[in-house]
Amino acid sequence: MTDVTTEVETPPESAPAAPAEPAAPVPFWQRPNVERYFMPFIVPLVVVVGIVVFVLNISRIFLAAHGHIPVVICSVVLVVILIGATILANASLKTTSIALLTTAFVFVIFVSGWLVLGSSAEKKQSSSTLPATGPVNGTINITAAPTGGLSFGPSALSVKTGIYLVVFTDGANAQHTLNFQDQTTLWPGLVVNNAGQKLQSRIFFGTAGAYTFFCAVPGHEAAGMHGVVTVTGPTMTVAQAEAAGKPAPAA
Repeated sequence: MTDVTTEVETPPESAPAAPAEPAAPVPFWQRPNVERYFMPFIVPLVVVVGIVVFVLNISRIFLAAHGHIPVVICSVVLVVILIGATILANASLKTTSIALLTTAFVFVIFVSGWLVLGSSAEKKQSSSTLPATGPVNGTINITAAPTGGLSFGPSALSVKTGIYLVVFTDGANAQHTLNFQDQTTLWPGLVVNNAGQKLQSRIFFGTAGAYTFFCAVPGHEAAGMHGVVTVTGPTMTVAQAEAAGKPAPAA
């Protein structure tokens, strides 16, 4: 009788289970609490702030009154808007690219507004002015609208450093002012309202340079009512200029 040996196969040991892959992190903006509570309040707030900044800066650009600067800056802004809109409409961009373009656009608008801040700001004379009477080095005569147009006569003068008596005459039956941009002149500003009216005060030019004067009536400076006094000579203080001056001529 033959013995039959039955070999029982031992099942192979099972391979160790592969470690589970870590779950992908949920983006901050897609978290339940963020989507439910944070986004509905923050996004509208950011949009409102952005619109306010945009409007204020664009308004500041258009309200600036120094020649062609507003036109040039607004033209650049318009080109940036058109280029950005074209890129966004014709290219499949990633979210980061869109964010960068949007940031660049907002930056251009913001910087454009601040570039003309000085132009759009109200021009004021210095709170410290020279007394209207006292010693002077000479007399400067300036006429507003000498031919009826919006101009000064003369619009360009040359003097030495020192203190001068400025005689301001209204050449037309309209209101005009005489203001200087540089507050170191200690100029009080003069306003005439009637044809032939004359006012006078003293002005101080302490250092060499170009001193711009203008009419502060809205629209007059932009229309050409401005000029410049070119000053040469050594730097001096008010006390030195007073000491070097002579009594002003009688009005």
